[in-house]
Amino acid sequence: MLKVWLILRTFSPAIKSLLIAQSLYGIGLGMFTVLLNLYLREIGFSETTIGKILAVQSLCAAVFSMPMGWLADKSSRKATYILGLLLSVSGYAIISFSKTLSIITVGAVISGSGNGALLVSVVPYLQENCFNRQRPYIFSLNSALTWTTSILSGLMAGWLPKIMKLSDSLPGSNDEQRLKYSLWIGICFILFSFVPAIKMTKSANLNKIIDLSKYPQSTKQTIKDAENPMKLMTMFAFVNMLIGFGAGMIVPYFNLYFKDWVGASILQIGTVFALGQFGTAIGSLISPFISLRFGLVKGVVYSQILSLPFMILMAITHNFTLCALCFIFRNAFMNMCTPMSQEILMKIIPQRLRARASATNSMSWNLSWAFAMFFSGNIIKTLGYDFALILASVCYLVASIAYNKCFAHLEYKKGSFDPNITFNKQTDKL
Repeated sequence: MLKVWLILRTFSPAIKSLLIAQSLYGIGLGMFTVLLNLYLREIGFSETTIGKILAVQSLCAAVFSMPMGWLADKSSRKATYILGLLLSVSGYAIISFSKTLSIITVGAVISGSGNGALLVSVVPYLQENCFNRQRPYIFSLNSALTWTTSILSGLMAGWLPKIMKLSDSLPGSNDEQRLKYSLWIGICFILFSFVPAIKMTKSANLNKIIDLSKYPQSTKQTIKDAENPMKLMTMFAFVNMLIGFGAGMIVPYFNLYFKDWVGASILQIGTVFALGQFGTAIGSLISPFISLRFGLVKGVVYSQILSLPFMILMAITHNFTLCALCFIFRNAFMNMCTPMSQEILMKIIPQRLRARASATNSMSWNLSWAFAMFFSGNIIKTLGYDFALILASVCYLVASIAYNKCFAHLEYKKGSFDPNITFNKQTDKL
């Protein structure tokens, strides 16, 4: 732990600025995630309409991630990140200030495109503003912050409307207005994130030219493999599509799973989900130790495979305590691999293509998730939650095998890729 603390203290101001901005943005986004459905329902929209609005937002995040990735590669990560914040806060403001479906849909499009810009700029920025020894901890901390802020924002979103009602601080206000005011507070958190975001650096200064003559033939072959980034991006997208499809089969329905399959109350469901997010944050913080022990690729593969027994147990038992524990451990193991997978992608893709690689990764996951959701509800209705869980487990297993097959040869020793730097011969980083 002393080593971790010392490494955390060595983070540059550029990294710290992004992490603070991400935390503030995460709180604002989390409040919208919890309250937006309730607000839209309160102003008179049906579940079907709300679903379409959210689908438009997710689709725009996937589609706009590609042009935003191109922009981040051609301009700067900082500019794209700030643009993402601007679009997000503008879109959410439009949604919260209007009751007209067409205007709310425009807000969903704008906020979705902003989310896409943020998704593609964060990981390349982290990769390019740190040294190799810091990367596992930076990626894991970024992932842990995402889940921690979701817990905090969930608590705030749950209590703010109640506090407003109990304190009667807003005379004449009803549930609709209290939800709207709570959304405005979420917007304020996103606005606050501009302050640290402005302090981010435009570009890193940690470059090093690779002299291939210094490396053995095995290393040259590894670099040769990595010199085809489009092939690597395609393989990453394929594996990510399998995971996204499996997740789309069951993850959006976990709250209904606990209600219908287990018979849990709303309070129990909320508690389990909060504990699940906490477990995921802990898992993200543990990921550097997993990668140091087994290597990045095997760390991803092992963590995904370890989640499978818990999903199978959830498919064969109705006991609340056992299902809750399985849910928490499943979340921790499946999401533990996220920072390790992000680090692998940034290591094997040249700097000039990193944002587009991140965009491809994000788009493949989101599109396969959306595709699975088109018929996963009907599968659950006709075949049950147990079948959906087993099908998702099969997708995760196939993805783990494919991941190991595609990327294991690039990792020549635990935790590092030969020659332990990224593979762009002109702009590689320590």
